[in-house]
Parts: sequence; structure tokens; C-alpha cells
Amino acid sequence: MNNPHKNARTTPHIRALIVDRAIRQQQSIKDIAHTFGISRRTVYKWLARYREAGDAGLESASSRPHASPRQMPKQWVELIQKMR
Repeated sequence: MNNPHKNARTTPHIRALIVDRAIRQQQSIKDIAHTFGISRRTVYKWLARYREAGDAGLESASSRPHASPRQMPKQWVELIQKMR
């Protein structure tokens, strides 16, 4: 998923610039955050994701939950669909 919402401050391209400035150019986190209009915490977040997953960690991820523990049982869903 690479479609940031309209209010997103960062895109994968901007995130790559953040990583480049922090790791390769050795700029301070404070300066990077100020330049891009984001918090220092956000800079650290993208650096951590980059260190963990490389360039793939800079892509936008789905906010959909990995599991739905309170999901209706499959047999009930099938029964409801038949009744419709």
C-alpha cells in the first residue's frame, strides 16, 4: 500500500530522505525533524523501521488489524448469506 492519506507528512520518498540524512549525512535528529515538520519521535520511528526491514520498512503499511478475535463464526456468516 503506497497511498498516503491527504494529511500525511511523510511519503516513502520523504522517509528515504530522512534515513539518508540521519545515517549517511549524519545530520542531527532535531534538525531533520525541523526540516520535514515532524517530531523527533517520528524520525526515530522511520529509522527503526529502516534498520529492521531496509527500504521495504519505509513503505506505507495497512492499518487493518492482523486478527479479529471477536469476528462472527464462519458458519453463522454462511447461514446469514443463505438467508438473504
